[in-house]
Amino acid sequence: MPRDLETKIVDVEIEDEVRRNELRWEALNLGLREGEIRDLLAQGLAVAERQLEALRIE
Repeated sequence: MPRDLETKIVDVEIEDEVRRNELRWEALNLGLREGEIRDLLAQGLAVAERQLEALRIE
């Protein structure tokens, strides 16, 4: 794999992990439990973001 492509893939993976951690903290602040957070994040970042947004509105 070309180095530039490998670097870009690693960058995306890091960004995704950072976003997962941000969402985890947000979910904790909203009162979700670890199991609920794990299930939420297992659905994917976009779904988790939408669901947390919905919880913030209520």
